[in-house]
Amino acid sequence: MIAHMRKSDFKIQKVQDHLISVSLLAKKFGEKAGFSSMAELSGFLHDMGKNTKAFSTYIENAVKETGESLERIDHSTAGAKYLYETYYVEVPKTQPDVVSNFVVEIVGMVILSHHSGLQNFIQPDGSQSDFFRRVCREDLPYYGEVQKEFFSISGNKEKVEKLFEASLEEMKAFFLCLQQLLKNYPNEKNKEKTSQFIFFSLVMKYVFSCLIDADRTDSRRFDEEDTTDLYQSNQAFFKESYDHLIDQLEEWAAGPNASKPINKLRAEMSEQCDRLAGEASSIYQLSIPTGGGKTYASLRYALKHAQMKKKDRIIYVVPYTTIIEQNADAVRKIIKNEELVLEHHSNVIDDAASEDGSDYYRQTAQKKMQLARDNWDHPIIFTTMVQFLDTFYAKGTRKARRLHNLTNAIVIFDEVQSVPVKHIPLFNSAVNFLHHFGKSSIILCTATQPSLTKTSYPLLMDKNAEMVKYLPDVVKAFERVNIESKVEDEGWTAEEISGFAVDELKEKRSLLIILNTKKAVLNVYQQLKETQGYSVYHLSTSMCPQHRKDILKMVKEKLKSPKEKVICISTQLIEAGVDISFECVIRSLAGLDSIAQAAGRCNRNAEREKGIVYIIRAKDEALSKLPEIALGQEVTEEDILSRSELAKDLLSPAAIQTYFDFYLNKAGRKIKMTDSKLNVELIELLDRSPKYVVAIPKESPKTLMCSMYKTLESHFEVIEAPTTAILVPYGEGKELINNLNEDIHDYDKLNEYLKKAQQYSVNVYRHTLQDLASEGLITSLYNDSIYALRDGGYHKEYGLEVEGEGKLNHSIF
Repeated sequence: MIAHMRKSDFKIQKVQDHLISVSLLAKKFGEKAGFSSMAELSGFLHDMGKNTKAFSTYIENAVKETGESLERIDHSTAGAKYLYETYYVEVPKTQPDVVSNFVVEIVGMVILSHHSGLQNFIQPDGSQSDFFRRVCREDLPYYGEVQKEFFSISGNKEKVEKLFEASLEEMKAFFLCLQQLLKNYPNEKNKEKTSQFIFFSLVMKYVFSCLIDADRTDSRRFDEEDTTDLYQSNQAFFKESYDHLIDQLEEWAAGPNASKPINKLRAEMSEQCDRLAGEASSIYQLSIPTGGGKTYASLRYALKHAQMKKKDRIIYVVPYTTIIEQNADAVRKIIKNEELVLEHHSNVIDDAASEDGSDYYRQTAQKKMQLARDNWDHPIIFTTMVQFLDTFYAKGTRKARRLHNLTNAIVIFDEVQSVPVKHIPLFNSAVNFLHHFGKSSIILCTATQPSLTKTSYPLLMDKNAEMVKYLPDVVKAFERVNIESKVEDEGWTAEEISGFAVDELKEKRSLLIILNTKKAVLNVYQQLKETQGYSVYHLSTSMCPQHRKDILKMVKEKLKSPKEKVICISTQLIEAGVDISFECVIRSLAGLDSIAQAAGRCNRNAEREKGIVYIIRAKDEALSKLPEIALGQEVTEEDILSRSELAKDLLSPAAIQTYFDFYLNKAGRKIKMTDSKLNVELIELLDRSPKYVVAIPKESPKTLMCSMYKTLESHFEVIEAPTTAILVPYGEGKELINNLNEDIHDYDKLNEYLKKAQQYSVNVYRHTLQDLASEGLITSLYNDSIYALRDGGYHKEYGLEVEGEGKLNHSIF
């Protein structure tokens, strides 16, 4: 029987060969978290339903394009149905914890969902579970033929039995670990008794990830005739990279600036991280003050820990693409390797197009891109918080493929305070799973640590988690700025901000203005750009990453010149991860964490005794659609600036802790935490939500698993208004647009284009995309899977700019 047929030469891959290959790959992926047998079992049964003559005929007709009618055949239900009929038992009320049923439900759901994305065990409307609807189907076509063909192969029945027994042992071991975990972190207030169901759900998502990556990888390898070794250790690379880093640190230690107090402190904190690398994996906080060298200190820990504890990869998760660009470049220079550091932020591919649920042979261009190697198999990866959360909770199969590569890893969250407050429970749950079951070491990096252990569904972290000793003393030693509040009730106009900036530059050489909205930034930039005697620069996310890199490079060059006077006006993208220093910073009122980050761009390397940071209220910032920024403003003004003991030292650990305590407390009232359509928090869809459990009719069969992944994924968005990446004709972007406008058959070439395209893309809201399209400024590439901006739609200073609520600014075209 045929599983796949290669279009280039019509060579076939037999179903049995595909099942064996996928099961072994899935087993390897599943070993990291202790679920190798469950992953192997899912791989061995996932395409069991292809064992029919009808499916073989379907593939031949599709690949050879015979013109015959293509009857769609359900091949993903059979394996789950067999497990259910063979191993599922009726659960009496006195025995609700039958381990075999957990295995059947988890592995069965993984199998039947491997093309569509995970389905629901409970339906919002109380109707029949997706699981029971599929596995109890009596009229499943060809099911008898499938069983006969599959079990006619010697050893298949015995292999399934053996794998199922091994899966039972894995679940028993998981239950014991879970019981011990909940015992170690008792928290009656935050639903200790029911939070265990979230871990059941995440185990299922993990096994699902193992199967998806194994299936996609084997399909690609067959199609490309790829026989290279998949299991390459990164240990030699980590050792070589660590040696390069130590060489660089020693070179700096011998340099002319090494004796400066600030550099001595940086070196000491870096050494503390090095000493911790030999300890067991844990969830750590790295609260190095802004400008204290978090990137190199965390890299030093990670490279050494990866060697000592045999970790597979190092993953940096950051809030903004600008941090990816700078930090990835800095790491590449240190480790002297370009190819083994992957940057992954926005998806240039239109995910909606590539997740249409069609069968493998019904997709052409979309499938090529889905099979491109985006499974995070590099030794060092830089990605965004959006991509991290999407890996666990986004719709479909494509992003879930990466999840297993987050286990047995070192995951470093840079500026962790930027986690959207609405999604903190989902974030905490993912991190808890990665460490306590996935054997990953976690570092929460920020100078302003949020109170993640005090929330509902808290982070399960030990009390002594700080990597830096004597933190308050270190923070005091890092004081490089004075912060002065000039907040007024009415707010400052663009003209007033510009005038104040010019006045400040009479005695200073460089000034940075950070405002909360792109429109406010543009207004001030337009006020200042014609000012004589100054170099004025604009930065916002309306500019593609490469454009921003080029602007920052120019700004840094100007800052080196003693004769230049420089003004940069930016959104908050410059606040984190951008190694740049100005003599003065003007920051529009925001959360205290943002103010602290802004202060980190002032007198960063103690070039002078003290820099100055002014806090103002910008008048023309519309924050109705930015509730977290608005709440941050309120808490900073009402609960911090109003308290003299905190206002006099805004960057102290006490002020930061107080800010987050108030912020998280008010967030529950000020920010809508529940989904607008479901009226429950999304985390409850992975827990045993009473609202939906009670809605199940008494006569309906009930599963032990309670997750509603399909419902969660259909409502989950890290950013409330989802964005789409569009390629822009800036620099090499023009050539990329031309290249992607052709039919590409080389996967490696396609992958190369897509990775490079991330540097030349801008994310826009859907309504903006529609406006651009109506103006004739959008073209579709690669079978309508990628959007590109036409020539004339991108400004050399502003990038892509819109006015107000999506109205196009024609002056820039």
